[in-house]
Amino acid sequence: MTMRNNGSFKNIGKEAIVPESTDGIKIYLESTDDQYILRNWFSTFNFYDKLSFESVSKTRGDGGCQLVLKKVENSQLKAFGIVDRDILLADPNFKSSLWWEIDDEVFLSQKPYGEKIFVLHRWELENYLLHPQALAALVAEKQRNDATSATDVAKLLCDHEDDMVAVTLLSTISPIRIREQVLRDKSGEELSGAILKKLLVEADVLESEQIKIKCFAENKQDPIERWQRLSRLMDGKRIMHRIDDLLFSGKVKLESELGALGRHVATHKLIDRALINWLESIYHSALVE
Repeated sequence: MTMRNNGSFKNIGKEAIVPESTDGIKIYLESTDDQYILRNWFSTFNFYDKLSFESVSKTRGDGGCQLVLKKVENSQLKAFGIVDRDILLADPNFKSSLWWEIDDEVFLSQKPYGEKIFVLHRWELENYLLHPQALAALVAEKQRNDATSATDVAKLLCDHEDDMVAVTLLSTISPIRIREQVLRDKSGEELSGAILKKLLVEADVLESEQIKIKCFAENKQDPIERWQRLSRLMDGKRIMHRIDDLLFSGKVKLESELGALGRHVATHKLIDRALINWLESIYHSALVE
């Protein structure tokens, strides 16, 4: 599998834009970023030639998730869609229920937008790229140091999980996107205090929301397993800034290395099994028709 070593999602997304295909089964995606990653992830799978990954928007900021739903609903072709989990956060029907579902099997079985829409188990696609093994591989690549293991990376991330949960609350509590650059040098109680001021809520509201996210770790002690479970409900873009500082002292920007992380995810066979199974089921159903 060939995947470029670097390049921001914005750049690789532009490279991925092609005229929409009329062949095979459509898999609509939120953005050209997603299109690039998924095309590369699945280019060697047996179902790749049968499925056509198509972007509905250049960026998620263009309301990609809702466009995916509309595209699938209105398509005259065989069409399916993949959307980020955070679609549920903005949906009053699911914000207080399915959004907080811890059990992946239960989450998978719900199908809130029908059989043709796959809702990612994690906040957004970026979260799948933040696997400790993929991050450790990037550290080795950038720093020419393979002494840092996936476990080392996971331990470091878990040591700072409270801060990453805290910045995620800027997205779960507020319906308005709040910029947090001024908070990057803050941690612990100082960070919580600054977030309280930005959100204009009581401390118990913040604490309640933090507890609900921390429940996703389910008291796991193994650092890799703990991070993988906890990071399902962390705001991927917000926590990337903190991971930049923790792993690279801010000298490497993960948002410019997502292509490389995607390659490492594929190389180490870390692609989400639930997503693979769903795509394979679409492929096999098409074969029998």
